[in-house]
Amino acid sequence: MATIPGATPSTWVQRFSSRERTVQLVNHDESAQTAHLAHDDAGMPLHPLPQLGYLRWPRGEDGASAVLRAAGLDPRHVHVVTAYSELPVVCVGKEHLLAAWDVDAEGPVPVSELDPAEHMDPARFTPTPDDAFVRETVGYEDASVRETAAEPVPPAPNPLDAPEIPGAGERMALEIVASGVGHVVLPMSVARVFGRKDVVVLPLACELDEVVGLSRADREAAATEAEVQAETGLGVAGAEDDAGRAPQDDDAPRHPGWDVGLAWLKESDSDLVQAFVGVARGRRGTSSR
Repeated sequence: MATIPGATPSTWVQRFSSRERTVQLVNHDESAQTAHLAHDDAGMPLHPLPQLGYLRWPRGEDGASAVLRAAGLDPRHVHVVTAYSELPVVCVGKEHLLAAWDVDAEGPVPVSELDPAEHMDPARFTPTPDDAFVRETVGYEDASVRETAAEPVPPAPNPLDAPEIPGAGERMALEIVASGVGHVVLPMSVARVFGRKDVVVLPLACELDEVVGLSRADREAAATEAEVQAETGLGVAGAEDDAGRAPQDDDAPRHPGWDVGLAWLKESDSDLVQAFVGVARGRRGTSSR
């Protein structure tokens, strides 16, 4: 099974493993999270292993499909089961202005407080294969016209060739942030894995703030209460929340957060894969379902 930074499959693996079956984990950078899903035009896998792996994607209407299409994959050939959602955090150096943000008094950092030009995207610092490059040519008749021609796409990387130390992009982004330059937005689990003493981690205002950690019944109750307040106008304006913080502006932009799930090719489906997915969804390892 392919994993990504921040993933913690140990509980699932422990429940699933037995004398007859074991799990080998292959730890990847998030930039390579779709490597095990590479397929041909007919949906046949280009590599037999790993059989399945983690997938993380920004929450939204397209869901995981957008990430799959961006990797050149056809979502119709892929099974995706959502496992959980993740909250975003913003990481800054101790000398950054945001390091003085008082979460207890002011709540999560609003997205509007972040300068997009200062964002250190880990994808910018992720190593790329030596043979993956873009050639740029200039038209001599009009020097202002440029066309970019990509070299032939190299063969799909073997998903079993994992980096010795995953998370190179995240580590480099945090290294730069620690110097007091810019900020980086990460899933909370990833920030926890690569945390540094010279970096301050703050919660970021997110669309998930009201639902993460709630049961399905609680979410439905909260949704019903919100509908009633909208219809009757009984909401109390300017009231503080249960923690004594001033309420956030409901119209202010918020980070969407991420969904995390397990993904595998339909042509790679098997009883073994289904058994593991069943465990991940809460069934016992010995369940016959």
